[in-house]
Amino acid sequence: MQKKLIALAVASIVSLPALAQSNVTIYGLVDMGYAYRGDNIVDGVKSRNAIDSGQAAGSRLGFRGVEDLGNGLTAGFLLEQGLFADTGMGRADGAFSRQAYVYLGSTSFGTVQLGRVYAPQDSFISGFDPFAGGTVAQVGNIWNQREIRYNNTVKYISPSFSGFNVTAAYSNNIGTNQSGRDAPTGTVNESSGNVGDIRGWAINPMYANGPLKVGFGYQQRKAHDVGDKTRRTWDLGGSYDFGFVKLSAMYGQARDKDLNTTTGGDTEIRQYFLGATVPVFTNGAILASYGHSKNHADDANDARATQWALGYNHALSKRTGVYVAYSDISNDGGKDDATNEGLNATVGDASLPGDKYQRGFQVGIKHAF
Repeated sequence: MQKKLIALAVASIVSLPALAQSNVTIYGLVDMGYAYRGDNIVDGVKSRNAIDSGQAAGSRLGFRGVEDLGNGLTAGFLLEQGLFADTGMGRADGAFSRQAYVYLGSTSFGTVQLGRVYAPQDSFISGFDPFAGGTVAQVGNIWNQREIRYNNTVKYISPSFSGFNVTAAYSNNIGTNQSGRDAPTGTVNESSGNVGDIRGWAINPMYANGPLKVGFGYQQRKAHDVGDKTRRTWDLGGSYDFGFVKLSAMYGQARDKDLNTTTGGDTEIRQYFLGATVPVFTNGAILASYGHSKNHADDANDARATQWALGYNHALSKRTGVYVAYSDISNDGGKDDATNEGLNATVGDASLPGDKYQRGFQVGIKHAF
């Protein structure tokens, strides 16, 4: 009897740490396909054919861990590395450049993330885009001055209250250059004396109830250097799923104060977008979108870009899908917006004269594990 009691006590003691054990999951996605792009943005190469990685979604390998702390509290981390499946190489901008953060979550109070995270604006825009922010057809091709990721960030995601939730973020240095694209390696951390750091904050309230989703996003970033250049951006979006078709729309403005490198003046960008998703067959969907962006600059250089796009997605299983996408971008007034990873493209560069275009086509397969 005594031996049984001792054995039971030992078993109880050994099992206690299991309550606080963390679980680590390895996950990933491989996206490969054929891509064609043609343009007249600059002299030289006019077209490109390639077998490319990460067309609809970036190929990646990630590690996520979570620990149950009890009473509705969890702690965890996420490390996600981008990779190029066509060559087997990793990204040159860091080992875990897609995401790298630690978090503390509560079922009652929400989640706080610390590290390199997705910018609230990127998640907001992708959520209304029928192409989910991927392929040559993504609305981000012409949706200028959007942020994709923030470095050095504290990000808060609230729980849902009857369909309403809020995402907010603040960064001491978001680690991007003035174009909104990720900065080169070595320029992403806080500098001595904060000189040149780009501090940013964003807030995105969202309401989702059944087929309806509406949201608003505001973000500001300020470069701590000579002139303290400031950019303010706001976006309004909504979608409604009628069953036979899901319609979405966005309108946004971005104002750059003293960011015009030619005149030192201000630039305001106004842009809008319309999208539709039509379910077909059992696991397919036809996608379509139209977008327009126009610069209103103090130097009277009102550059414009227009994009229309078509695509089709088909799910072969919960983890595997195929896709096809086409887009056509027309620029005038010196604007040279281009498809994602486009040819010879510097997005938002209005310094080149003349009207320019780019067309892109992609077909591919993606598999998640």
